[in-house]
Amino acid sequence: MAPKSNDFYVLTGIKAGIIGEQVPLRLELDSWYPGKTHEHLIQNSLFLWALKLFEEKDPTQKLSFFQVAGIHGYPYQPWDEEEYTAAAGGAGYCTHNSILFPSWHRPYMLLYEQALYEIMTTEIIPKIPDEAAQQQWENAAATWRLPFWDWALKKARPEDSTDPGSTKLIYDVPVIVKYPKVDVLDYQKGAASLTVTIDNPMYKFTIPGTAPMGSYGINDIQAKTETGRFRTTPFSKSRSSSRWADFVPQQGEINSNWVDGTVNNALVAEALQTAPWYNSDADGVPLADMVYRLYQPEYIKSFAQFATTRLAGVKKDNSLSDPASYLNLEFIHNNIHNWTGGFGEHTGHMAEVPVAGFDPIFFMHHCNVDRQFALWQALNEENENNWFDNLDPPYHDDGTWTIAQQDVDTPQTALAPFHKNARGECFTSNDIRHWTTLGYSYPELQPWLDKYKGEDGKFDYAKYTADIQNQLRSLYQPPASPTLHESVKWDIIVNITYDRFAFDGIPYTIYLFVGDKTRYENYRDPVTGQPVPPHKNPQHVGFVYTFSNPVFGARASGRGCGKCETQAEQGRTLCRAQIPLTTALLARAQIDPHLAPELGNAPEGILPLPSLEKGTVDDYLGHFLHWNVTTSGGTDVEVPDENAFIEVAAYHRAARFDDLSSRYCVSNKLKVAVLEAHMEAQGDYQEWHATVSIKGYFN
Repeated sequence: MAPKSNDFYVLTGIKAGIIGEQVPLRLELDSWYPGKTHEHLIQNSLFLWALKLFEEKDPTQKLSFFQVAGIHGYPYQPWDEEEYTAAAGGAGYCTHNSILFPSWHRPYMLLYEQALYEIMTTEIIPKIPDEAAQQQWENAAATWRLPFWDWALKKARPEDSTDPGSTKLIYDVPVIVKYPKVDVLDYQKGAASLTVTIDNPMYKFTIPGTAPMGSYGINDIQAKTETGRFRTTPFSKSRSSSRWADFVPQQGEINSNWVDGTVNNALVAEALQTAPWYNSDADGVPLADMVYRLYQPEYIKSFAQFATTRLAGVKKDNSLSDPASYLNLEFIHNNIHNWTGGFGEHTGHMAEVPVAGFDPIFFMHHCNVDRQFALWQALNEENENNWFDNLDPPYHDDGTWTIAQQDVDTPQTALAPFHKNARGECFTSNDIRHWTTLGYSYPELQPWLDKYKGEDGKFDYAKYTADIQNQLRSLYQPPASPTLHESVKWDIIVNITYDRFAFDGIPYTIYLFVGDKTRYENYRDPVTGQPVPPHKNPQHVGFVYTFSNPVFGARASGRGCGKCETQAEQGRTLCRAQIPLTTALLARAQIDPHLAPELGNAPEGILPLPSLEKGTVDDYLGHFLHWNVTTSGGTDVEVPDENAFIEVAAYHRAARFDDLSSRYCVSNKLKVAVLEAHMEAQGDYQEWHATVSIKGYFN
């Protein structure tokens, strides 16, 4: 039922727990659960009970988990709106591949947080029979804020099952999502020590009742390309969300595991742990490296660069004038969706745009994305390009239910359907720019602390930003960074330009490898003798996931993202991404040449790299940098020689030299540019310069 004009759900943020300028913190999940303080133990139970009740609400209710999760995609129905604007660009509220990407998701997380808090205070705490316990729970609720999953931070996990005290640090999903059952305090008994076991609402979402999600507008995800490729995933038949379920290509193969939801957190962790992005003796993992680079003002120079995969505002000829600009928040976010949902012979809700919100981990992932947004904002307050200003060219929107096609995206663009008042006015990016006014902050962002005051007792911005950088360096900077490792003289990155809708919106993945291509193609698992998926090949150094939305007949059927179909119809929708290669090449430089002096002694196809000098790396990449493309389901895709939809370029920057030169290699499918630029002694990033010359061709 459409809401009446005076029935808008108004987002205010949680106002409880605020003391002066100090606001409660959103905490990292594993630091908060299981709770190590009495307050956190109560908050753990409050949150899990509230989420359980949230998920159990009638799917037709506006403030049900189903309806709130559906704002992100399916069922593509207006939320908290009288009606959508028929003259606007198309179905849905989608802001992917848009400069609005980080700002639109901020009030979305605020809605989720506020809805859970209201359940805590109106449906749980009033039912606690003991007044003293009730007050304790009320106090705990006041300081609770939505926790985040920092997927770039290693988690402490048991190393030996026979020794409970032994731990190791690995990349993993949060503990709170791991198990189907969970113990919580039994608030209705009024005794703090009594616990009860419930279904874990963070493990998966199950729609109330017996009907599948298709009964409430969740459709199969299907698409057909011009070349006749066809893919169907029967999300309409599922009742629960899945992570890494067996891929089900045809409806005739649907089984109870798909209907009831398959959650394989071990495969999520394996995707993180076994990917060579993470598997390095130097422990300099490119994911952490990329996250760290996001926060370097000399690296990411503008909000437009930081916010989105969209190529607008970046040199479209892939020029060498600003190679660093290809790194961005949305690209990193896309890969996490793929790792969490599943790929290859597996699939899951997180991997598909229209249904990603139905996995409860979605909101913890996006809470971390909001944290990264806030961190960048805090570090760039004095950057003149830290917001929507000075965009050249301006960003024209492709249209949503509430944004007309070709409207210029500005900080005043309405972030529908998130309402800031009872009149139905939506938040804008300007409204949500300062997150503390919304009632929360993050552990690294506490400007009210005394340690940030100068001698005059006033806030010292320089002290504040220096401390933020120190915290980020501790969390993310890899030991193999050129500023920390004496043997590293060059910083190597790979920039990728890709057409987001090359297959009519079917998501696809670009895998990068450094090694002999023939050995890559013939590689087999040493234990099973079977072929391995690309991400498990020893040559793998990174990937790019498009996280695109199938658009075949989206508007005509009313079952898809109209904005996405508009982007596809306009021809090439060029996006950008970046993979650091320094760590992967450093690992190859550390291979003992006596163990693998030639390919005959290197069954994995990885030869030693004699040094990281410019000429050596140039030749090495020319011979051994290669890549392939697969769609969801693990199908390899041939990239045409002519009119290719992907361009890959590698850049090589000197870390400690004054000379300035560049080399440029090109082939019909791959071009590699090697760039050296001066850096200051402490390793700050400098402006990139180059004079490009054609060196020649390689195979």
